[in-house]
Amino acid sequence: MKAESKTSSVKKLFALALVLALFLVSSLPVLTPKAGAIEDPAITTAAAYLWDLDARQVLYSKNPTERRAPASLTKIMTVLLAVEAYENGEIGLSDKITVTGDPYFDITPDGSSAGIKTGEELTFEQLLYCCLLPSANEGCNVLAQVLAGDVPAFVERMNTRAAELGCTGTHFANTHGMPDDNHYSTAEDLCKIAEEALKHNLLKRIVSTPTYTVPATNMSDERVLKNTNNLIQPSSPEYYEYAAGMKTGHTSAAGYCLIAYAAKDGRQLVSVVLGGESAVLDSGRTVPTSFTESKRLLEWGFNNFSYQKILSTTPLAEIPVALGRGSSSVTLRPERTVSALLPNDADLSQVELDRRVFTTDLTAPVDQGQILGEVSVSFNGVDYGTVNLVANYKVELDRGAYMMTEIRSTLSNKYVRLGITLFAIMLILYVAFIVYYNLRRYNKRRVAHELARRRVEEYQRSQEPSTGKSFEEIEARHAREMQETRKR
Repeated sequence: MKAESKTSSVKKLFALALVLALFLVSSLPVLTPKAGAIEDPAITTAAAYLWDLDARQVLYSKNPTERRAPASLTKIMTVLLAVEAYENGEIGLSDKITVTGDPYFDITPDGSSAGIKTGEELTFEQLLYCCLLPSANEGCNVLAQVLAGDVPAFVERMNTRAAELGCTGTHFANTHGMPDDNHYSTAEDLCKIAEEALKHNLLKRIVSTPTYTVPATNMSDERVLKNTNNLIQPSSPEYYEYAAGMKTGHTSAAGYCLIAYAAKDGRQLVSVVLGGESAVLDSGRTVPTSFTESKRLLEWGFNNFSYQKILSTTPLAEIPVALGRGSSSVTLRPERTVSALLPNDADLSQVELDRRVFTTDLTAPVDQGQILGEVSVSFNGVDYGTVNLVANYKVELDRGAYMMTEIRSTLSNKYVRLGITLFAIMLILYVAFIVYYNLRRYNKRRVAHELARRRVEEYQRSQEPSTGKSFEEIEARHAREMQETRKR
């Protein structure tokens, strides 16, 4: 009895443990891992945006339309307007500019500066480098006064240009990015401004320059300007070999910000990070996360995306061809291939092809490359365009079959049949008339011949004595006499 009681207790404990285990398992979240899924870069800055310039495609975004203080990223727009003025012939790179008024009127003492003084003479080009490399706030005000007469008028131009570029979450209150409640932008808008700026070689050259020397002026010794973007500084631990410029920004309100441009293996990326912080690395060094996160985001974009062929020139359809010599059909292939920038783990079996053949009633000849349809390509809801479907090879005309077809086609026409019938009737009537006419002539000649013969016979009988000449001889003599008569 004790043994049975012990066994029963064990069974109850086992059952209780099994029920508890099932409960725990059922309460756990169901996780379905994606095979080969690209790992999210998990960017730590407040906002981030990664844009592929060539594919014109967003690869990553975090709070892309959140309005934030852009700090000195503002200067990309300021210098963009200045470079456009240069390209329009309004000012030359070597034109001398004399600083008038107080260029520091709206700048706090802790703002970045190139030490430009009232009354100092600089060239337009030197002023551009001062604005972008050491991020000189006063230099932006000088540009505004030179190009628009005063700062408010220039700021108005900045807002107009931003609207033209499709920036819906941006408003500028100054030329440099010092804190102002009415001065804001978004990661997406700043990327649009950066993309436009990169279309201008002068601006692109300036932002990619690590250092620039401004010769001594009337009020300053020689200046060596250092670019604040550590990603392009070979001596910096944050140096990134594929980085090719753009702009840093920092205020207490904005945090650490960076627009970065990089090119690698024929691809171009623009990243924007806003609201970065200071981070202490394992080495003990403190570094703005705008540099580390931008570098990580760019590498993530280069390493996890590639151009993949989503449409090849393999035949996609076949249509019949009438009267073809040696072939009764032709295959259709896409006129060109289509490649798309996709995650490396993209399932290309999900590519959708929408084929449309223009006609299925095709008659030879068919030329190789002749457009006979089209195919639309899409993947994951993104339309990648439409490509012509063309004949994969030439199909020549079978002339014998063509002639027979034309004959049958002609004979199938009721008017042609009616015409042939009328012609046949007329031909029969004509033949009947000819036969009838010839029979009548023959009968007339036969009757005349018979009458002549009878006359000769009567004449012979009337002669005394008989001449003894035959009918043929009499006729021959008669013919000679007639001939002699005509000669006379």
